[in-house]
Amino acid sequence: MNRNTRFLVFFITSLCCIWLVSCAPRVPDEATIVIISFNDVHGNFEHQPGLSAFVAETRAIYEHVIVVDGGDRFMGNPFNDLYERRGFPIIDIQNRIGVDVSVLGNHEFAFGIDVLNARLDDAESVAISANVEPGTSDLVSLKPYYIINKNGINIAFLGLTNVDRRTRIPLVLPERVVGVEFFNPIETALKYRHLRRSSHVFIALTHIGTEEDTVLANAMPELDLIIGGHSHCIMVEPLIQNGVPIIQAGRNARYAHKTKIFLRRGVIEEITTELVSMRNWDGPIDTVILEKIQRYESNPLLTTPFVTLRYEIPSLNQLGNMITDAALTLPNVDFALMNCGGIRIEYLPAGSIAYSDILRLSPFGNHLIIVEMTPAEIRQFIEREFMERQVCLAIPGGFEYTVRRMPDNSVKVEKVTYPDGRRLDENRTYRMVLNNYLVSTYLTGFADRAQYTGVSMVDNIVEFLRNNPNKDYRRTHLRARFN
Repeated sequence: MNRNTRFLVFFITSLCCIWLVSCAPRVPDEATIVIISFNDVHGNFEHQPGLSAFVAETRAIYEHVIVVDGGDRFMGNPFNDLYERRGFPIIDIQNRIGVDVSVLGNHEFAFGIDVLNARLDDAESVAISANVEPGTSDLVSLKPYYIINKNGINIAFLGLTNVDRRTRIPLVLPERVVGVEFFNPIETALKYRHLRRSSHVFIALTHIGTEEDTVLANAMPELDLIIGGHSHCIMVEPLIQNGVPIIQAGRNARYAHKTKIFLRRGVIEEITTELVSMRNWDGPIDTVILEKIQRYESNPLLTTPFVTLRYEIPSLNQLGNMITDAALTLPNVDFALMNCGGIRIEYLPAGSIAYSDILRLSPFGNHLIIVEMTPAEIRQFIEREFMERQVCLAIPGGFEYTVRRMPDNSVKVEKVTYPDGRRLDENRTYRMVLNNYLVSTYLTGFADRAQYTGVSMVDNIVEFLRNNPNKDYRRTHLRARFN
């Protein structure tokens, strides 16, 4: 290359660089980015008209607003979950609200891969998850992260989905995710530290639970903010872990966080968060969404009452007692156990009860399985189930038990008895009724001892309540207790 040619190349290259710099978005002297976040909506419609109005009101005040969903948009509302296009109503509503980014939660997989793909195609938001890959399944390829530019400010969202350490899949029926590959969310997140260099604001949008969010913050101080989901925590103030704020907004769109990020010349100076109650929202509502909800809820098969209860069932434990009593109506069974995480309402009121009420109580489409278990296996199962979930004790029917909390926060079953105090016979097996989620998740080695009844949990509960409308659970005692 001669001297003149080198000069010409240098001249053209310089012009291109000047052009690129002049055309690149200039970082403003000051900027405020507002992020509205909510999580674990579970198909709930009730607060969506107010939430939509809140988002619209915020957008009218601030120029740069981003709306994000922290996962689990499905499973919890029969009008959403049993719609002919399963899960479509909440997607339709979120499209109206204008959700920009969403992360996959475990319940996004609840209807299987084909339905998930269809709903992702329907959604106008960008779905992200860095630790989920199609593998040999037909799942569409997901973006691991998404960067939104607002007036020269790059806001990066990194998506992370919960993965059970033992089963290595999210908390969902294994048959729903055959072929999909899931990876440790914390280890995966560390591969995306480079996003710190290409963004002015670096946010993890997670559905891994608050405990794992704290682990993430300790491992990845590069993050400016963690917007979480999965554990349904109502966080009035952010949890600051290793300098990283962590927020979460409960469930069912009862709350939303409004986070304001103030930057000066592209550098964050302040992050403030406000938890806004949609339950107490007294502002305007989105009438278009209200009309959508009225259409989606006009299913007489779900809304026609099937029983009138004389008494309310006022708490989770008493609902669990009712559910296990219903399971014990199956022929030739001894005991029943119900995981408290499978009970998705807080109480069942007295008065008219419709099929939709029971589907809200038990929205997962579970069915009942009978497993033969020894007393030792029953104790091991109770301890293991609590250790995995750390939420509450499994609720028994036909027997009672007490546990002692150990220094490592696990539990040790101290006593298992019949309701009259008699001990179980250690030398025999008992026929235990469980739902298929518990069997597939915690009792994978019991297939040869499992009897598939073909009875759905919902139908079993409906039949029990229909036959026992006057049963009073208000004063029933705890069948599982800490010593």
